Amino acid sequence: MLEAATIVEVVIALVIIVVVFGMAMMIFANVTQQAISAKKIRATAVLRNTLLKAEQSRQLPQEAFNQDGFRIIPVVKPFEGGPGLSEFHLAAYDENQQEIAKVSEIMINNDNVKP
Repeated sequence: MLEAATIVEVVIALVIIVVVFGMAMMIFANVTQQAISAKKIRATAVLRNTLLKAEQSRQLPQEAFNQDGFRIIPVVKPFEGGPGLSEFHLAAYDENQQEIAKVSEIMINNDNVKP
């Protein structure tokens, strides 16, 4: 009878350890997700600022460039919804080449705008 009670106690202890470990992993995942969220917010702000500068200067960047620790890759292509429109996409990558954020906007093609 004692041996069976000991085996049951070991099984219960293992279940408790697994549950505690699972909860710890969920907490760890939430903390690391929030750190990525702060980086994503910063990257989105950099992209929006780049987009605003492109609208004001009427010159769209064509080549990838680095800004504030992010690699910004612009893509300009014709918009299928109407003539005289272009899709302007910006994507921000971190030092590990993982995409952190992206923004896009549809712009009117002018003679003054250099794609």
